[in-house]
Amino acid sequence: MLPLLALALAAAASSPTSALDCKTALQIKSPGPSRSLSASDLIETLNMGSIPDLDADPMFSTSPDGRSIAVSVARANIASNDFCSGIYVIEPGSGPHLVDSGAGAAFWSFDDYYGMTGFPSGFPKVITPRWSPDGKRLVFLKYVAGRLQLWSWDGSRSKMAATFDDDIVDFRFDDDGLSVIAKLRDGRSAADALDQEGLSGYHFDDRWFPYGRSRPFTREPAHYSYAAISIATGGHRPATPTEALIFSASGAPSRPHRKAATLAVDANGVSRLALTDGRVQIFCPDSRCTDVEGQAWIAGDAIRFVRREGWGRSLTGIYEWQPDRRSVRKIMQTSDLLLNCGPLGPDILCAREKSVAPRYLDRIDPKSGRSRVAFNPNPEFSSLALGHAERLQWKNDRDLECYGDLIYPPDYRTGTRYPLIVVQYQSRGFLRGGTGDEYPIQLLAKAGYLVLSIQRPPAPLGNEKIDPHERERRQLEGFMERRSILSAIETKVRQLISTGLVDPARIGITGLSDGVSTVQFAALHSTLFKAAAISSCCWEGSQTWILGPAIQTEYEKRGWPASPTDNPALWEGLSWARNADRIPFPVLAQMSDDEYLSGLEALTALRRAGKPVDLYVFSDEHHVKRQPAHRAAIYRRAIDWFNFWLLDKLPDSGGQPGQEAERWQQMRKIWVQREAKPGG
Repeated sequence: MLPLLALALAAAASSPTSALDCKTALQIKSPGPSRSLSASDLIETLNMGSIPDLDADPMFSTSPDGRSIAVSVARANIASNDFCSGIYVIEPGSGPHLVDSGAGAAFWSFDDYYGMTGFPSGFPKVITPRWSPDGKRLVFLKYVAGRLQLWSWDGSRSKMAATFDDDIVDFRFDDDGLSVIAKLRDGRSAADALDQEGLSGYHFDDRWFPYGRSRPFTREPAHYSYAAISIATGGHRPATPTEALIFSASGAPSRPHRKAATLAVDANGVSRLALTDGRVQIFCPDSRCTDVEGQAWIAGDAIRFVRREGWGRSLTGIYEWQPDRRSVRKIMQTSDLLLNCGPLGPDILCAREKSVAPRYLDRIDPKSGRSRVAFNPNPEFSSLALGHAERLQWKNDRDLECYGDLIYPPDYRTGTRYPLIVVQYQSRGFLRGGTGDEYPIQLLAKAGYLVLSIQRPPAPLGNEKIDPHERERRQLEGFMERRSILSAIETKVRQLISTGLVDPARIGITGLSDGVSTVQFAALHSTLFKAAAISSCCWEGSQTWILGPAIQTEYEKRGWPASPTDNPALWEGLSWARNADRIPFPVLAQMSDDEYLSGLEALTALRRAGKPVDLYVFSDEHHVKRQPAHRAAIYRRAIDWFNFWLLDKLPDSGGQPGQEAERWQQMRKIWVQREAKPGG
């Protein structure tokens, strides 16, 4: 199972064109009478930004006078299997105003995935609206007819400012404020070159990722061009090299000799906050000026910043550093998730998520630390009956600080032992469906489960200053890291059993990506779990050829075997295919069409061994499945699976669920018969 990597700025293919009335679909829903939660409530929230911890680009911006906010939004629609995207402007003295809307949404792709360019991910692309220096115009990217175009709003209406054959992936206002410098990604020439090469056959080399697709990727870096665009006329020309310097290599704005708050490595090798003014760099000496998240900013004579801190780095703090006074002051601290924090006039504006509340914009008073809601795109959540979420803290057997959240059924009764579902592997912010959003926490709670949402503990050797490959090799030896993660889960689950909350005979586990690695390891090294649902699969000997030459070479540097016959002890301690008779629980796999091949070795072996295993493949999907209809089906089937194996409940009769019930009953019959045989 491949780990997630940091994402590079690039736009990929998106959802099909639809006839959605997006202006209506993007309207904010008012709270109504109290009612229970539905799948559509989770899938069709009015979202801002992208995936937590991957929102490198801001989803909102503030006007130059510090009074108005512009924010990008998107809403999925299950019925049409499409998205609506738009821009809201929030001005003082008036409610939110939807200034632009349209169907479709853009998605990220990796620009450098083990050296391969244009590798799709399934993560939404963050659209950042930007104000002109005089505050009279708002400019933003909009996904139209398969391309990211440049649009503008002049206070009364929005219109297209420019479009090209290539995607505009980013832009910045030029110094004159009348034009922007746009960054365009050239995706066509590489695709055309591959098409031409295919006429004579593709050479199998390090451009291949076989289980991702049956043609090579481009190995050379992504190509970008830059254009200067007049906002008023739409006229454009190639940007000069000097104008293109507005972008750094990472895509962030970079202007030389400007005073700025930056992160830099000090003499002790520690990344900490610094003030850069021309060629002079002043480091903040306070220990709280480390573990900084996002972009710090200058506010008068102070620098404000956000950092991770507390138990297992589960808390978020906002601080103010005054270099002249050499003082650091805490403004506030919270267990909520804060993103994209920056200035709004004298105040601080952050995107904020609570465990039981989707993302909203929060305005924080830096003097008192108190806050008030600036923009809530989902006020209807206040009328939904949700299960209570309790933050938990503990240590695993390596004495590492761990944390997670326990979500109770809305009708929880004291003194009752409940079935438990473990959801992985991030537990910061809104508890929607775990990493990848496939295991709906609140819907599972509504179905009568306790849900333990686990934050992956830090790597055992994460603080040691050693070569990254050496760290990976050492953590792979004896499954050091896998044992640490499993211990974090087992420790808390056993505690919940001992307190009388959890029924030890009815515990399920789920996972995507790294979470699947934990499920796979738990099957051979734990006795706690009775059913599993996974979104990808698996570490097996076949990965030595199905990964392709480039990724396999990298994995060998991390200590993975070069062939299925090398290091048999590793495969025996991890492989489901080699231990099919030992797998103790039923497995539901719901995988994308560009990843399912990696699971066939393991899942086929389980099926041949008579183990209950069911595989569903979703078309036109990637690592994270993006289509709303697919997500609804995945939600429903995962709950049905656990209900069947843990609660002995059949899926609803009629149509596909009825076929599932019949098939699952047959699986159980075969499994019971085999387990009943001597040596079974």
